[in-house]
Amino acid sequence: MYLPVFAGSALHETVPDGFTADNEGENISFLNPMYSELTALYWGWKNLPDITKEDSFIGLVHYRRLFGTKRKGAISYEDIAKYLKKKKIFVPTAREYFVDTLKAHYCQTHGSATLDECEKVLAELCPEYLKSFDRALGKSSGYMFNMMILRGDVADQYLTWLFRILYELTLRVDSSGMDDFDKRYPGRISELLFNVWLDHMIEQGEIRHSDIKVLPWYTTTGENTIEKAEALLKAKFKGEKYHKSF
Repeated sequence: MYLPVFAGSALHETVPDGFTADNEGENISFLNPMYSELTALYWGWKNLPDITKEDSFIGLVHYRRLFGTKRKGAISYEDIAKYLKKKKIFVPTAREYFVDTLKAHYCQTHGSATLDECEKVLAELCPEYLKSFDRALGKSSGYMFNMMILRGDVADQYLTWLFRILYELTLRVDSSGMDDFDKRYPGRISELLFNVWLDHMIEQGEIRHSDIKVLPWYTTTGENTIEKAEALLKAKFKGEKYHKSF
């Protein structure tokens, strides 16, 4: 069920063997430095045949984060086939931040300016989501990493909403003075926005909790928990923002 996609193909002269380029057909491949893995998801949404039909599914995992377990490896089609007629959304086990809310964690590690601007965009374009913005970002856990599997019609609804918000956000934020790490703010904020969108859909009754299947995930390269903890403490108590991904 996997299709390897080379995100940001428009910025490279060649695409590795075995990978599909994300700059064919309708695409935003050139925005990869800002949108990260979302350029691959956008390509699939716009170009894979019949992907928005109700009986289709589209999902996203990463080269270093996969659904499954380190012991058994990545999930297969057979692992989830029995759920495809029952579920609309598959999400990774929620990441816990324990002492911080999602909003506080983002603001401490990346600064508050871009997220504050995103809230203003929501207030103007879809104010009905503001309650969910406060509620979802006020929690200490969330479905992160832009990892998901969505039924086609649900994906079409979510991605139409998401990319409208991100497009408007990037028009308002001046990124000219940002380094390469900070320029990836649209990709990071999208992780939070998924939780906002899902909270709103549940509140409106369009998605039920029983429509959602939580899947385990693992990191293929492992995580340096000590380095990450040190960076988090510096962000929380010394105001030192992150300068790289962990």
